[in-house]
Amino acid sequence: MPNLSPPPHTTLPDEIISDILSRLPVVSLCRFRCVSKSWRSLISHPHFITTHLNRSTNSKHERLILGNFFCNLYSVELDSSQFRHQSLAVHLDFAPDQNPSCCDEIGGSCDGLVLMLDVWFNYSLVNPSTRESRELPESPFTIEGKFFADYGLGYDSSIDDYKVVNISYHHRETESADNLVSVYALKTNSWRRIENSPYDHSHFEHQSGAFVCGALHWVASNGMDDVIVALGLADEKFRTVSSPALGCTVDQLCVLGGCLCVFVEQFYDPGCLDAWVMKEYGVRDSWTKFTVTCDNRYESWRPLSLSRTGQFLFNVEGYKLVLFDTQEKESKELMVHGRPAQFEAGTYVESLVSPTRLCY
Repeated sequence: MPNLSPPPHTTLPDEIISDILSRLPVVSLCRFRCVSKSWRSLISHPHFITTHLNRSTNSKHERLILGNFFCNLYSVELDSSQFRHQSLAVHLDFAPDQNPSCCDEIGGSCDGLVLMLDVWFNYSLVNPSTRESRELPESPFTIEGKFFADYGLGYDSSIDDYKVVNISYHHRETESADNLVSVYALKTNSWRRIENSPYDHSHFEHQSGAFVCGALHWVASNGMDDVIVALGLADEKFRTVSSPALGCTVDQLCVLGGCLCVFVEQFYDPGCLDAWVMKEYGVRDSWTKFTVTCDNRYESWRPLSLSRTGQFLFNVEGYKLVLFDTQEKESKELMVHGRPAQFEAGTYVESLVSPTRLCY
């Protein structure tokens, strides 16, 4: 941490100023960069950014991000202890040179950075809190011709860098079973190829990887069974993670409340989902099942968040947000005033992590 001179008329020590500022929201910190050169230096310092991120992460205070094809992005505050039934969507204004391209899909988030995809499958990294974005170069390591892809965003703590993974493959009805894997590193702003995945990713097309405990996770096939596949971002090696005894096909894999979570549809009751939460990563006996009663009129349910009181939040068919309370065994719509009619949705935490300044 640099030796900072406090602004005029301030007698507080630098350490106390830093501690106070690290507890403030990002929108305030962006303004406070203009207070003085010393404050700008402090708020931009990697140690301060990490301290602020750790406080945001430990508070488990998530925000929703809603986006649509016209690249209108909105943020919605969530109370992690218990979701309110009414919220307000705040439109996110970006500078013209920072405005991301159209948002066709939200592919996950990590440390306040959100991975977005457009209709042409181009990737962008966006920080909704600081209103910064970076469009990534296209990976040169993809299967020729028409292909599908799994992808994901995560953090490699061994080199203090953020990585985007792209796994390209042909449709499962074709003869080719190659799963070509490439990794983008934010610091170098470039892609490189790593070893092919030994698993069949075409069984579940176009998945966003679930990032937890230093690894991205997808559902794939080992040739006989469906398995949860993990790619460690430090060693860049594939492995399998123990899964619950499902007895049926996995519908979705995600991270909720910091835990790996598997959703499966009950064959005997199409109006219900079994939600399995891995409360202790890597420990098979820690998988805990919740039954979520759905409205079978809807075909698409995307899990977004899990409150501390056991409320699941879903994006339903791209136009509705639904809460399911595991204690009261009932679902209610989350009313969000000012949101777009159609939207993609994801979650993120507030942070100062920049999608542009890490590059050398």
